[in-house]
Amino acid sequence: MAVFFILIVIFLAVFSALYYFTGDAIFLTILMLTPAISVVFTKLICKQGFKDLYIKPNIKGNVKWYLSAYFLTPIIAFTGAIIYFLIFRADLDVLGSKYAMGLGVTTINEYVTNLLFTIPLAVIVNPIMGIVQCFGEELAWRSFLLPRLNKRFSIRTAVLLDGVIWGVWHSPIIAMGYNYGTKYPFLGILAMIAFCVVIGIISSFLFYETKSVWCPVVFHAAINGMDKFAPSDLFMSKAANPFIGPDLLGMIGGIGYVVIAMAMFCKMENVKGT
Repeated sequence: MAVFFILIVIFLAVFSALYYFTGDAIFLTILMLTPAISVVFTKLICKQGFKDLYIKPNIKGNVKWYLSAYFLTPIIAFTGAIIYFLIFRADLDVLGSKYAMGLGVTTINEYVTNLLFTIPLAVIVNPIMGIVQCFGEELAWRSFLLPRLNKRFSIRTAVLLDGVIWGVWHSPIIAMGYNYGTKYPFLGILAMIAFCVVIGIISSFLFYETKSVWCPVVFHAAINGMDKFAPSDLFMSKAANPFIGPDLLGMIGGIGYVVIAMAMFCKMENVKGT
């Protein structure tokens, strides 16, 4: 795994620096592909085959997991948002939201009509747009690294380590202000690591259940697709606190994922490893 980690760090340093100096998001997109590229180079350098990367979709018998990863992901996110607005009711301002202002709607009826069209469309379309980038990450963290960690550690320890490593990999970008802003870079890094552990548990569970990289890819793409219709953009006129919510990165906004991750983690010992 040493070759893999060396390549990961080199790519991370190069594209983080390019993003820092240019601010061009294209370098973040490329960065998401570099974990998979690192896997390919590692396999070639170490003269290993590619048969152990779980590329087959294995859809037969796993349809429920694919459908859940695709369609339940945004529902869980909005459940966290609902909880947030039940607690912070003063933050709810739909007609003053970025979404409403962008459309120029001035009545609740107009707002609701547009929302009922936009959200279902976004749920279906947005994940498709991120499949390639998410494959770039999931091939590395779930298909390549996780099984190798599982050979050295218990399944639960391997899953936690995998999530922590994944979170740490995001550190340079988070420190630059991505997701959590520039005011608290260290806290942002810790929050991202926690988020990756939670999401990593769910992704790992889906990986072990389906024995395929593609179900985690679908889940990851559905998570990233939420950026296009974040609850804060839909329901708030002021800036959201990224550490709290209502978006899924926050403690309250992401509470649904935490609960599901805890349940899946408890069942991990009953999941067959790779």
